[in-house]
Amino acid sequence: MSTAATGRKLNEQEKKKFDFGGWTIVYLTLILFVFLSLTRSTFLNFNNIHSIVFDVSVDFFAIIGFTFLIIMGELDMSVGSMFCFGGTLMGIFCNTYNMSAGPAILLAMVIAGVIGFISGYLITKFRLNSMMVTIGVMLAVKGYNWMMITRMTGRQLPRESRSFVMNKIGNISWVIVLMLAVAVILEILLNKSRFFKQMYYVGHNMETTVLYGIRANRVKIICFAVSAMLSTFGGALMTCRVKAPNVTVGSNLEVTMITAAVIGGASIFGGRGSMVRSMLGLLFIYTLRNGMTAYRIDSYVQQIILGVILILAIIADIRITARKA
Repeated sequence: MSTAATGRKLNEQEKKKFDFGGWTIVYLTLILFVFLSLTRSTFLNFNNIHSIVFDVSVDFFAIIGFTFLIIMGELDMSVGSMFCFGGTLMGIFCNTYNMSAGPAILLAMVIAGVIGFISGYLITKFRLNSMMVTIGVMLAVKGYNWMMITRMTGRQLPRESRSFVMNKIGNISWVIVLMLAVAVILEILLNKSRFFKQMYYVGHNMETTVLYGIRANRVKIICFAVSAMLSTFGGALMTCRVKAPNVTVGSNLEVTMITAAVIGGASIFGGRGSMVRSMLGLLFIYTLRNGMTAYRIDSYVQQIILGVILILAIIADIRITARKA
C-alpha cells in the first residue's frame, strides 16, 4: 500500500488487514459456467451469453458507487429507487421536453447527483446511519417514481431514445465494452491511486484517518453522489431497453448489490472490496438466475436461493473479519 495517503508506513500486521480477499468468486463463476454448459445445450449460445453479460453491464453502473461506499463501511439502500429514477426522468425529459437520449441522461444524472450529495452531507455532518438515511431516500424517490410513471402510462420513449442502448461495437453492445473498460480502470485506481486508496483506510478505521489528514467525510459525500448518479445512468439504460419508464425497473436491486459485492469479497464492515470482483459477483448472480430459469425453477424459489446465498456470504464475511481483527 502507498504511504502517501496517510503519511506513515504500515507494519506487516496492518498490511495483512488490507488483504482484499481471495478470488473465490472467479472459481464459483467458472464452476457454474461449466455446469450449465454441460447440462444445457443452449447455454453457450452467443445470444444467451450476450444477454447475461448485457444485464450485468447495466446493473454494473449501480454497483460502482455501492462498492465504493461498502469499502468505507457505508450502505446505499437507495440504489434501486435511483435506478428507476433514471428511467422516470428520462421519460419526462424525452416525452415532455423532446430531449434526445444523451442530454436527458446527463441531466438526470446531475439531478441524482444533487440528491446523493445531500444524502452524503446529512450522513457525515450529523453522523447519521447511512442505511437508515438512504432507506428514507429510497422511499421518497420510489413514491415520486410511482407518481410520475403512473402519469406516463402507455407512453413509450421516442424511437431514437429506445435505440440508444442497442448500438453495438462489432457484435457486442457498447454498454458491455464500457463496463469492462470502467471495471479495469477503477480496479487499477483502487490499487494505485492515493485518492481511491483512502476508501480502504476510511473503512478500516474512520477515527485514525482523521489523525493522518484524510478528509474522510469529503470522500464519503463524493461517493454518495457518484452512487446516485451512476445508479440513475444504469436505470436510464435499462429504461431504453424496456422502451418505457416502468416501476419494476430497479426492484430489489439493493439486495442484488449487497449480494454481489459481498460474494465478490467486499465486507459490510468496511475495509475490503474490489470493482472487478463486484462485477464478477453480478455475473455469478445473473448466470445463476439464467440457469435456474432454464431449469424452470419457480421465481419464488429463485428468491429463496439468492437469499440463502446472501446469508452464507455475510456469515463468511463475519468469519473473515473476525479472523483478521
